[in-house]
Order: sequence, then structure tokens, then C-alpha cells
Amino acid sequence: MEYGTLLDDAFTYTKEGIFSNLNRWAALIVALICLGIPLNGYVMRIYRGAAPAPEVDQWGTLFIDGLKLIVVGLIYAIPMMIVWAFIYGGFFLGAIQGTMDSAAMESWEPDLYLTILLYAVEIIVGIFVPVAAIRFARTGQFTEAFNFGAILETIGKIGWIAYLIALIIITLVISIPIIILVIAFIVVGGFTLYAMNMSGIALLGLIGAFVLALLIISPLFTVFQARYMTKVYESAGISP
Repeated sequence: MEYGTLLDDAFTYTKEGIFSNLNRWAALIVALICLGIPLNGYVMRIYRGAAPAPEVDQWGTLFIDGLKLIVVGLIYAIPMMIVWAFIYGGFFLGAIQGTMDSAAMESWEPDLYLTILLYAVEIIVGIFVPVAAIRFARTGQFTEAFNFGAILETIGKIGWIAYLIALIIITLVISIPIIILVIAFIVVGGFTLYAMNMSGIALLGLIGAFVLALLIISPLFTVFQARYMTKVYESAGISP
């Protein structure tokens, strides 16, 4: 698998389709503000192989498709939520009911084995979800998002090692700029707050600027990731 080619394709797709089209970019920002539902619907269009980047139109369809994709994600998140409940449920229940004093809360630690299990489940879900979502988008059948045999077959045709490397690469490409942005805001924010004597207005301004920055760049990352994973999926050479 030519990872450089995949990244270049996704970059060109995003640059020409979104970055160079301010109206489309602005529409996707609005789609993100709408709880991200229509933005997920737009991702479904990309998963179906739309090229170049499609217009942000037919908002009713975007909302419906977005809700469907979110439901798929929530169902895949159920195993993680169950393990999370076993780890933290007792702690939060005790804190809410007042049966856990401050000393007990400070000394509480999550179960090591359950925490490892949580990470393992998150990794497994993270491996399955991209292929599951694209299968769902292309077939239009909700059950295909949970056709584990077909999902495993697709990953097998891509190549397990190649697929895992592809996931690691896109994770790094997306996360590193975000981490840099967060660090930059922390550093700049720290100096600003210090210079303005920890002004509450300055703090609100920094938080607002950070949220605005995320709103602006999130559609770019979303489209980039969706196109990248679509091409990874298509490398299996199967239909749908």
C-alpha cells in the first residue's frame, strides 16, 4: 500500500474540495455546529466514493444519514461503555450518594485489569468501525455495519499489517496538529493571563478563540480522514 499516495490524494481532495471553496467550508462549519449530525451525513457521501468533494446540500438527507452513522458509532461504543461502567460506576455512584468520603475518593484507583481491557476494547472497536461505516454507507443496509465476517474479509483483502499501519498513520497525521494547537494555546494563554493578571475576560477570550479555531479546522480534518479511509477501503478491490 502506497501510504504517501493515499495521504497526497486525501490532501488534494480536501484542498481542492474544501480549503479552496470557502462557501463549502463555511457550510461544513455550520454542519458541525448542528451537533455534527449533518457533517456525519457529509462523511457518508465521501464514504460512498463521491469525487471530487460533493456540495453541502440536501440538508434533510445529511441529517438523516448523519443520525444513522452516529447510531452505528453508539452501538459500537456499547462494549466500551459497559467496561467503563464497571471501572468508574461504583466511584461515581458512591460520590453522588455521599457514601464515599473525601479520603476514600482521593485514594481510589481504577482496577488495572479492567483498564487494560478498556484499552483493548477501544483498539478493537477502532479497527472495526472505519470499515463498518463505509460498508454501511455503500450498501445502505444498517446490518452491514455489523457484518463482522464481511468486515474481517475486507480487512484481510487490504492486508492486516497494511490496514493497521494505515490506521496508525492517519491517527498521527490528525492528532499531531491538534496537539500542537492545544500546546500553542496553553503557552500563549499562560503568557496572556499572566500579563493581564489572570483576567477572567482574557480567559473567556482564549477559550472562545480555541473553540473557534477547532470549528474552523475540524471540517478539514474530517474530510481528509474520510477520504483517506475511503481509499484504504477501496484498496481491497471488493464491492461494495
